Amino acid sequence: MSLKAMHTPYAIIHPRGERRIRDGHPWVFHGDVLSLEGADQGDRVALYTKDKTFLAWGFYSRRSRITFRIISRDPEPIDSVYWEKALAKALKRREGLIAKDRACRLVFSEADGIPGLIADWYSGHVVIQSLIPGIDKIIEQLKEILIKLLDPKSLLLRNDLEVRSLEELPLETRVIYGTLPESVRFQEGLVLFETPLMTGQKTGAYLDQRENRLFLGEWVRKGGRVLDAFCYQGGFALHLAEKAASVLAVDDSAPAIEAAKKNMEINGVNNITFRKDNIFDFLKRADEGGERFDLIVLDPPPFAKKRADLPGAIRGYTELNRRALRCLNPDGLLNTYSCSYHITESLFGEILATAAKKAGVQALLLAKNFQAHDHPISLNFPESLYLKGLLLKKVVS
Repeated sequence: MSLKAMHTPYAIIHPRGERRIRDGHPWVFHGDVLSLEGADQGDRVALYTKDKTFLAWGFYSRRSRITFRIISRDPEPIDSVYWEKALAKALKRREGLIAKDRACRLVFSEADGIPGLIADWYSGHVVIQSLIPGIDKIIEQLKEILIKLLDPKSLLLRNDLEVRSLEELPLETRVIYGTLPESVRFQEGLVLFETPLMTGQKTGAYLDQRENRLFLGEWVRKGGRVLDAFCYQGGFALHLAEKAASVLAVDDSAPAIEAAKKNMEINGVNNITFRKDNIFDFLKRADEGGERFDLIVLDPPPFAKKRADLPGAIRGYTELNRRALRCLNPDGLLNTYSCSYHITESLFGEILATAAKKAGVQALLLAKNFQAHDHPISLNFPESLYLKGLLLKKVVS
């Protein structure tokens, strides 16, 4: 193919990057770009091999080490028709989850073939996040398509993520369609949650733990004592309170504790005690004071946001889980999580084995947990698997 016949803008990709694209990975790194012609920040760029064979379309980012995020491997043009089909396909995957009183993820970026876009549904209100310049460029187009496909009550743009700063994109939060109330309620199993979409964590709530909260409710020992550590808005605590005699929910955020208390009141629950505290300090005092639980949930924020954080994260996860295991009654259960991509599933298992050894106990693996299936995991894109959890049973040696 002659250069004149090639799409513009275009880039020539190193054979190493070509192999990654053909293997299904959606990222092209800076070192795999041999040449680039006519591209501006956020442009949709045609990617070619050294012999001028078309590889894929990708969004260009000048400031990220991920220079291109793959949109499609089909040479057909990327236009509004393409984006409508892509969004419709993502929504079809969520059939049965999109309901007027429910919450779910609608689009999960690369794992749904729409790199850089996050979209969540909260009882008819849609929250969207743009992570890259390419999505910023077409946000109005995507807005109109989402309105057409979903007929939402409102569309909220939550572009307040730290990752946007790495791309030198402005941080903003604004309603771009409809009317958004101060808070929105949604049903999850038998539990009703209320969250402020403008200010809540992520897009308003931790929707990736939905299936795990429902799952763990089946494991609660009737009449048992439960600790929900890093409780945020009381997600796990409220699901576990139905069977438990008592639940202690701990978080170091005062606003999170207040939101959790409100959710408790909404559900008419009276056996949850909330406490503002540092979890590491709390577990240390609980262990020294002989305080014991039948079930402990550990759902901390990410300890390793980048690879350089790994040594400290390993120490943190090890110590956190060691203390939790010591605070369990014999045959007690620990449901522990890591949402750090750099802490792989196998590494997390090694960390917990070390924690059990240091706690002087044996831990039996009962189940593995991952992010809810509306946050799809692509086997060709290991970075799409970020949330992993283990359900362990304490056996005193």
